Amino acid sequence: MNDSKTTRRALALALAVTGSFSASTWANSTACSNGGVSRSIEVVYSDPGQPVPCEVIYDKSAEGGGQHSLWRANDEAGYCESRAAALADKLRGLGWTCGGAAAPAAAEPEPAAVEEAPAAIEEAPAAIEEMLGEPGAG
Repeated sequence: MNDSKTTRRALALALAVTGSFSASTWANSTACSNGGVSRSIEVVYSDPGQPVPCEVIYDKSAEGGGQHSLWRANDEAGYCESRAAALADKLRGLGWTCGGAAAPAAAEPEPAAVEEAPAAIEEAPAAIEEMLGEPGAG
């Protein structure tokens, strides 16, 4: 299994354990700020009005970091919303102020993901920190 898939499964498992909100509470876009630095998280739908396909765009353009497509889903409704909400919650935990809702509950994890979860959960914080970057960093 590749590291990216392991990290995504670890995040899904972490959401399943800690999440308690419905995906319908996630707004399409939310702005986050920290010390005068602004970033945004947006769920973009390829077919407006349909929950999939979708992708999560993390925008660090205000600080020169550009836009990044972090996650995509073609078949799993609610996937993009749960990932976007989890990212907003992660930023809040790092001291950012974000509008929008808290993280929704994730879908039931696959049995293989549960077996691999302990090691993946230990690796996930470093992967998330690398993805988020420091405020003001490109």
